[in-house]
Amino acid sequence: MLPLAFEITSAGQPHLIKAPHEVARIAREAEDAGFAAVMVPEGGNDSLLACYAIAQATATIRIGTSIAIIYNRQPTLCASAAVMVQEASQGRFVLGLGVGHRPVLEAMGITPAPNSRARLREYTLILKQIFAGEFKSMRVPAPTRPIPVQLGALTVETARLAGEIADGVQLFMCTPQRLRRLVKTVRDAASANGRDPAAVSIALGMPAFIDDDLPRAYARARRYLKLYTALPFHRRQIIRNGFEHEAEAARAAGERGDKAAQEAALTDRLLDSLAFVGPVSRCIERIEQYREAGAQMLNIVPGTTETGEELRRMIRALGKYR
Repeated sequence: MLPLAFEITSAGQPHLIKAPHEVARIAREAEDAGFAAVMVPEGGNDSLLACYAIAQATATIRIGTSIAIIYNRQPTLCASAAVMVQEASQGRFVLGLGVGHRPVLEAMGITPAPNSRARLREYTLILKQIFAGEFKSMRVPAPTRPIPVQLGALTVETARLAGEIADGVQLFMCTPQRLRRLVKTVRDAASANGRDPAAVSIALGMPAFIDDDLPRAYARARRYLKLYTALPFHRRQIIRNGFEHEAEAARAAGERGDKAAQEAALTDRLLDSLAFVGPVSRCIERIEQYREAGAQMLNIVPGTTETGEELRRMIRALGKYR
């Protein structure tokens, strides 16, 4: 049975930034329902701060960032915050790192490095030095408990980097076929660098639109996933999974302001390949396919329009899978 994580998407739900007690309630609901972890992405929010709040509100569930954007913090600041969260959680914290989306970062006044993958490598190695007590130029204490560092990866190249230097990888929105390829890339890179391939954990995030009314679930999925076709990284991810025609049609429709055509370009086949859509029983069948393809943790990623009660209802429904 594949362990499930639940993503609390305050990056896309700004009201949760002003409702830390609601974030804590959702996390406790996931813990009570038997989820293995709660994860927090980052956009306009601070994922590490949210993890700290969750650590204080929960007792057993794992906590992680999915992902903390490297351009939002200098490595020493990130390390200091991660140490604090790990101490508060008593060893339950996992630090997921990633590079974010260039258009979003630029809109926030951040200029990404020319080669973000090279910057991710450098950043990760600095953090690992700090956590090991080997980075003496800053007064950041080494953690009492290890802090696993995972890399968010959409490409083969970044999956390879994770296998080379990280404790795990956080993949996103893959067909089982592509997942198998990326898992092999991670394992092969670990072996090539003298590491134990089994020591590099494999997590996969998948968008989820749980609803007993299948047409309504498809409509929600289209409204949400059309936004991905406007982000270069995610659009290329859709293409890599075999949906170039759909991705380019949606992009073109979005550029001319035709939202209806943008949504219509996302076929049922695409949605069923890259998301969980419909009744819980239908989604659980697909969850098992990802366990067989090599995922060790599946992160359920809800849309950005759900209320706190809708998120808790999704947690309760999927908790029955446990």
